[in-house]
Amino acid sequence: MLHLAICDKSLNDTEQMEKYLENIKFFNFDYEVFENAKELYKYQTQHHENFDIYILSIELEDMLGLEVARKLREDSQEALIIFVSNDAKCVFDVFDVFTFAFLLKPLTYNKFSTTLYNAFNYLYRTKRLFLFSYRKCNYSILCQSILYIEKLGRKAFIHTNDARVYQCNITLEKIWEQLNPSKFAAIHISCIVNLTEIASIKCDQLKLKNNEVLYVAKKYRQEIKSRHLQNLKMKKL
Repeated sequence: MLHLAICDKSLNDTEQMEKYLENIKFFNFDYEVFENAKELYKYQTQHHENFDIYILSIELEDMLGLEVARKLREDSQEALIIFVSNDAKCVFDVFDVFTFAFLLKPLTYNKFSTTLYNAFNYLYRTKRLFLFSYRKCNYSILCQSILYIEKLGRKAFIHTNDARVYQCNITLEKIWEQLNPSKFAAIHISCIVNLTEIASIKCDQLKLKNNEVLYVAKKYRQEIKSRHLQNLKMKKL
């Protein structure tokens, strides 16, 4: 599930965006609303998590939206930022912080929903979003939230870093089509692990950052150790 944050001092505008969100059905998400940057930072600190999409007003009561975006970028390079403003001239300033979109108020449902659809589609096309369905329900989760995916027969069990386990009927081929091969690797014929979630590897034991231990088949041990070391080196750059 995607996590959205709305940060805007205008109560009328936030209520309008919430009404728009209630009518958006093309992906599953939850959201939080904040009146100022202080509330947003406090929430993120208390919950130890960043949002996936930020909808920020440039005109906040305690600091400029651009300053908020710069601080958010320090914590998350992956999140998408959508600015909203009453001032069209601000469009020339927002892209210094790798802004995904700029919306001019007053917001219309068509423009708002189209922008969120484009954000959703971007996350999917860049293999940052994993889509699946189970029992007639559609799901969308960020690839970076996946710990590992295990295949047992026809079913796939998707373990995420919020301690959830999703299941669906999907082939390994279809799973790999949605994953970035530079960020995921197989540890045996029916298990794929997120390289960034590996804490250590010893012999045939792979320990995840959540302390869960997975078995590594002999055929895959050398490659997974090499990929893990390579990932650690990349983090230091």
